[in-house]
Order: sequence, then C-alpha cells, then structure tokens
Amino acid sequence: MNTITLSKTKYLNIQDSQKKLMQKVELMQKMLLELAEDNVRPKYADKLNKISADMDKGKGVKFANARDMEKYLNEI
Repeated sequence: MNTITLSKTKYLNIQDSQKKLMQKVELMQKMLLELAEDNVRPKYADKLNKISADMDKGKGVKFANARDMEKYLNEI
C-alpha cells in the first residue's frame, strides 16, 4: 500500500468538498424522486431501491462488456 502526505488544510478542503458534493447528490436524489414518483410503477421503484441499498452495502454488479450492462439495465 502506498502512502501519500497531504497538508492538513488540503485534507480539510477535500473533506469539505466531499461533504458539499454529497449534499448536492442528496438534494438531486430528492428532487428526482419527487418528479418521478408519479411516473414510476411501485414494483419498479422497489427494484431500484433494492439495487440502491445493495450498492450502499458495497455490493455491485460486474459486466463483461457494454452489451451485458445494457441487457441488465433493460431487465430492471
């Protein structure tokens, strides 16, 4: 494992940037959910929530190529 050295101010700036970015992502998620609530079938929303929860736990899906990914997304 490689080690890097950062100044304290640079490290704090990175943390601040990450915090701001996460706040913006959360705001966008809320806005998108509000817009999509009326247009998304409940069963489909449940699938998306399950995928999101799995991603939050660090689980993911690997694809051999773009076609496999496209197939996965179309099957959701």
